[in-house]
Amino acid sequence: MNRTIFVILLLIGLSMMATPVFASTKILDVPGLGKVEADTAARQLIFTAYHPGRVPMEYSIWTPRSYRQSEAGGWAKPEFRPAVKRERLPHYVTFIVTISRYERIGSAICRENDGHIGCKRF
Repeated sequence: MNRTIFVILLLIGLSMMATPVFASTKILDVPGLGKVEADTAARQLIFTAYHPGRVPMEYSIWTPRSYRQSEAGGWAKPEFRPAVKRERLPHYVTFIVTISRYERIGSAICRENDGHIGCKRF
């Protein structure tokens, strides 16, 4: 009986070690395409393509002062190849983030303030 409890606790401990090293807030998740998360501690947006090399995930970030676009999991340029890309999280401004590929698309209007982020998804 004690051995069973030990094994269960060991498995729980190992699964806890596999948790991400950043505290993320999920912003978007488009099935078959990818997701966007915000790491507010590092002030980064994390773009993850679910099928890199097969289904690239195009993304864009609009703020009152800038527009950026790129791709995760693609092949057209070397900088598009990584399945996970990080961009600066807009701070103290409202911004729009979009991920898409052909008919799959997700958008959110968000605002970060003091490490808290709120989003309206479309």
